[in-house]
Amino acid sequence: MKVPITERPASWHFEIETPELGNEDAATTALWEQPCQVIPSLGTGIGPVQKEVLYDGQLFSFASPLRVEAEARWAGDDLCVSISIRTTFTSPCSRCLELAHIEILNDFMYLYSLRKKSAENRNVEEKPEEEYRVVPVRSWKNRLDISDQVWESLILSLPIRVLCSEDCRGICPTCGKSLNLEECRCSSEEKDPRFEKLLAMKFDQG
Repeated sequence: MKVPITERPASWHFEIETPELGNEDAATTALWEQPCQVIPSLGTGIGPVQKEVLYDGQLFSFASPLRVEAEARWAGDDLCVSISIRTTFTSPCSRCLELAHIEILNDFMYLYSLRKKSAENRNVEEKPEEEYRVVPVRSWKNRLDISDQVWESLILSLPIRVLCSEDCRGICPTCGKSLNLEECRCSSEEKDPRFEKLLAMKFDQG
C-alpha cells in the first residue's frame, strides 16, 4: 500500500543542538536515517506502508531511507546550519513511463537569524544571498528544530522532469511500444485522422 504525502509528516522531527553561543570555533553535528516504510501496529493485518512524495503531479517513491546530516556553526550573531540530503527515489519516466531511479545528493545552507537581513545591514563580505536561506527565529534555545528546512531541502532536490536516461526515446504514440526496446513498424508518415480535414484545407497564398 502506498501513501502519497504532500507535506512534512508529523513523525519527521529533526533537532540539532546549538553550539556554544557566540563561539565561532565550536560546531555541533547530527545524523538521522528516516526509514522509507512505516510499519503499522501489530495485529492490524496490514503490511508495511510504502511512502510516496507527491510533488507537482509527479509521484516519487522512496527506494532507500532518507539520510540527513546537519552541522551548526556560529557566523557572527547568526547560526549557520548546513543540511545534507541523501536518498533514492523511483518515479515513472516522463517519456517511456518505465521506472527511473533518482539519486538525491544535495547540500543546503540555512542562516538562522534573530534580526531581519537587509541590503543596508548586510556586510559586503558575507556570502551571496543565493547561497543560503535566512530563517528568522524568536529566541535561541539549546536545540534548534530544523524539520521544516529538511523537508524544504528534500522537495527542492526533486527533479522537475523525470527521465530514465538522457537519450530515452520514449514510446510510439501510435502503437504504444517502447522505442528503447525495439523499433516499431508504424509509419512516421501516418497522419492522425483527426487532422485529415485540416490538412485538406487550402489557403490563399495571395
